[in-house]
Amino acid sequence: MKLSTKCRYGLRAVLEIAREYGKTPAKRKVIAGKQGISSSYLENILLVLRNHKIVETTRGVNGGYVLCRPPSAVSVYDIVNALEGPLTIVDCVDDPHGCNKSGRCVTRTVWCEVAGAVHGVLKGISIQELLEREKKTGSLDYSI
Repeated sequence: MKLSTKCRYGLRAVLEIAREYGKTPAKRKVIAGKQGISSSYLENILLVLRNHKIVETTRGVNGGYVLCRPPSAVSVYDIVNALEGPLTIVDCVDDPHGCNKSGRCVTRTVWCEVAGAVHGVLKGISIQELLEREKKTGSLDYSI
């Protein structure tokens, strides 16, 4: 399983928006500049996130993007699921009726455990936690 560039950029964009939570809307061009993402590509990502009610837009001179919920209520899973769709390890995990062996297949149990672990980790990490990790690690901010 490999996550797309769109997903990785989307998570980074949400972090930029979350840094401004409760203050001011984040501007798309500022997010794009700080993250080194094309503004038009970012616009497509933000549209998907808006359609999944993760971000919303505000119009006007002081407009931009804001989170729909507090950063503590948005998980990494929310972003990944919005941008990648369901993370299916193998088809039989999500649809056991798709394979006539799934009821007695010992390897399916492994795939179910893997899927459960991945979902558990992604659901267990909020955007707020990532912001706190960033503060602790002193992640570099490349903005000028």
